[in-house]
Amino acid sequence: MSKTVKEIALALNRNKRELVREKQRVRDEIKRQHIETKKVKNRFVVSDIDANKIIEVLKKKNEDNSNKSQEFDDLNELVKKWRDQSDLLKKENERLNEENRRLNSKIEKYADDFKDLNDKQLQLNNQQQQLQARIIEQTKELKNSQEKLIEATQNSSKLEKKVERVTKASLWQRITKHFD
Repeated sequence: MSKTVKEIALALNRNKRELVREKQRVRDEIKRQHIETKKVKNRFVVSDIDANKIIEVLKKKNEDNSNKSQEFDDLNELVKKWRDQSDLLKKENERLNEENRRLNSKIEKYADDFKDLNDKQLQLNNQQQQLQARIIEQTKELKNSQEKLIEATQNSSKLEKKVERVTKASLWQRITKHFD
């Protein structure tokens, strides 16, 4: 007996939606193996032995394709998980960037406040130095005034003594201006 391409395709896959594709695969395999075909009643047929060879080879290829398909599905799943992780990481990165911007803004505000405080501290230090300079100057003036006052007091007491001598002196001593 012999089998047609359609019969071999149905033996490989019962799904009629994929029958055209399976028939083409059978024809390609017949060409690859250089199998002789015979024409019986307007149909090309191959011997049962050759049909079994074709079925074995195509089943093996189907299994290989199935394994590759499974690997491909696994890889697709991994890619999907990677994309999900990537999306999560992007969202986390955006959140961290926003947090970083917020913290940088706070740091800039604190830096501005620190600069203002530092400027005020410098102004206060300047004022303190000016006040200390004034105090030193006024202290010197006070010492000078005290020295002048002491001198004036000493001169005043000398004058008082002279006045007292003059008032106690006799008329003759006043005229001659000789006072002891």
